[in-house]
This record gives sequence, structure tokens and C-alpha cells, in this order.
Amino acid sequence: MMPRSEKSHTERMAYRLGYTRSAFSFLQSLSGIVGRAGSAMIGRLLARAYCATQPGIVAVVARNLELLGHPAPQRSAPRVFENFAKTLADYFYLAGKSREEAAAHADLEGTFPEIPAGCGAVLATGHFGFFEYGALWLGRQGIPVSVVTDAEPSESLTRWRADYRLRWGAETIELGNDAFSSLRAVAALRAGRMTAMLVDRPVGDRSMEIAVPGGRVAFSLGPALLSWMVGCPILPATVRRTPEGRYVLSTNPLVTADRSLPREEALADCTRRVAEALIRDFRKDPLQWYHFVPLAP
Repeated sequence: MMPRSEKSHTERMAYRLGYTRSAFSFLQSLSGIVGRAGSAMIGRLLARAYCATQPGIVAVVARNLELLGHPAPQRSAPRVFENFAKTLADYFYLAGKSREEAAAHADLEGTFPEIPAGCGAVLATGHFGFFEYGALWLGRQGIPVSVVTDAEPSESLTRWRADYRLRWGAETIELGNDAFSSLRAVAALRAGRMTAMLVDRPVGDRSMEIAVPGGRVAFSLGPALLSWMVGCPILPATVRRTPEGRYVLSTNPLVTADRSLPREEALADCTRRVAEALIRDFRKDPLQWYHFVPLAP
């Protein structure tokens, strides 16, 4: 765990300056000038500088790698930052490309499951690889997508990211403190949309701790709750970066909350099955699991 005297990465100057609409717009413009390779090179240099000056955050990442059972977390932690930098470089580079140009960098691994008629499905994923890329791939297949997300630190950045997703054909459902945002997710599912959610760093008390090789990690109950309410399936999926710089969307078998069980039992069983599928994917390439805050309870 990070010492109490240490600031979290969101309280540090690099985050406060970099996680803004103006910074995102600048990096998008810069990537258009220096190209994909130049963006990746700049990203790697910045990642190395960050690791050299922020040992507390590197230690947090190492502990998170231990949770997945990584054999050399201390030595490998800096590579998480470099991988994240390369993915961010692509995020900004592809922001200026058409949907067709951006989709040329992606593949599907395995068979995309057939979704039962009558409703959509929840796409449950994690802070792993280029998770935003899944919306692009699905949109290219003619599958309508809604991305459920928490608000960003500023309204302007929330809008920037929503506009980014919209260029790839995905609408954004911003979670709020009232029930209305959850109803929007329900409505999207009932309209037949694929509704994507990050589940491995939940906010609030609607979560469940799941056993992992090095401890326990909280997963959101949100997908299971939507499945229980609507009767829709959940698709656990990840998008990882290959050594060649391509992105692969990997899918798992569908999971559905068993509505014949008592509600809380059904939610727990469903969440466990979704989490176990995702954890197996995370462990295939743990250096693409991007968490910079302590995850262990």
C-alpha cells in the first residue's frame, strides 16, 4: 500500500496538468505532427521520466502486479507505465483518423458470440489495454454501442471524451448520483445496444471483492445488476496491444444473472463469473493492466 504521506497520482502535478481538455487537445494536435511512431517515442520518454520522479506510484503499480501473481513486480512495474504511454499515444493519434483508418489496427480473437434477440448486452471490461477500442470494433460490425462512464474532473474534458467516442459511433452515458443515469443504461439495453462498462475499479458500495492470486480485488456489481433487471447477457471482453502494435479484442462466453436465485445471491454469482473471466485475460499480459492507485483492501 502507498504510505499515508504519499500523494495519490491524481493529486500530483503531472496528473492535474495532463488530465485536462487543453492537454488532450494539444496531444492530439502533436500526434498529428509527429505521427504514430513519434508519439510512441515521446510517450516512452515521458513514462521513464515519471517513473524516475514518482517512486511511490511505481510501488503502487508493483503491488497491483503482485495481486495478479506476477513473478517480478518490482522490476516490471516501469514497463506498465511505458505500455500505458504507448496506448495513450495511439489514443491521441487515432483521434484524428477516420473510423475506417482507426479500425485497420484491430483484430478479433475468438468468435464474437451471438446476442439473444430482444435486448442488448453489457460489455464488461477493465482498465486493460486500449479498452476504448472495443467501441470502435463493435461499431464497425454494425453493433450500436453506449459507453457507461463516470464524469471526468471537468465538464469540458467529459465532453471531449464523449465527442471522441461519438466519432467512432459510440454514445456516452455519464453516471450521476441519481437513478436517472442508471435508467439510461437500462433503456439502452432494452433498445438492443451493447452497453460497455469498466468493472475493475468500482466507485461506491455496489461492489464485491474477488479472490486473485495475490489477494482480493473489488469488482463492480453494476453489470450483474443490469443483467438481473433486464434479463440481458454480459460479455466479458478485453482489448490488448500486441508486440507489433496492433489491438486484439478478446471475448469470453456470455454470462447472465440467474433470476431464479434470490437477488443478492444472483448478483454475487454473476459478478464472480464475470470477474474470473476478466482476471484470466488480465493475467495473460499483466503489464497492460493500468491501475495507478492501490487496489488491495
